[in-house]
Amino acid sequence: MGGGFLNASMEAIRHVLESKFFTNVKIGQLAAKKLRTGGSLVFTSGTGGRAQDACASYVGNLGINALVEGLAVEMAPRVRVNAVSPTWTVTPFWREMPAEQLAATQQRFAQAIPLGRTASIDDLAQAYLFLLQNDFITGQHIAIDGGIMLGS
Repeated sequence: MGGGFLNASMEAIRHVLESKFFTNVKIGQLAAKKLRTGGSLVFTSGTGGRAQDACASYVGNLGINALVEGLAVEMAPRVRVNAVSPTWTVTPFWREMPAEQLAATQQRFAQAIPLGRTASIDDLAQAYLFLLQNDFITGQHIAIDGGIMLGS
């Protein structure tokens, strides 16, 4: 969701928070009952926006990161909980976006990312695998964003 708080409708903000944050809270609650000892739960939050230009998504991502920290404490030592926080990435989620618009969005993000490109699905997958395999990480979120959050 693009845009700041002043111009966003409450309906749009609520919709984003419901789908982005509250859905993940419910997933955490349900998964907590099913995960075996030594298990790992990895959420997806995100980076790449600031409150003034991605208000509800920004708040949703912060909420997921807080959820990860809380669940990590509540579920320890039995289960680890972490998050991958990618910036905008070309994935099948965008399959219905017109190709020209997709390319323009990718180019806009690539110009804002210090590494000069957007992440690949493989870049993201490596982070998920790392968090699933390292049994001494919990309560963390790893930004896979090429440094975009280092800018203003």
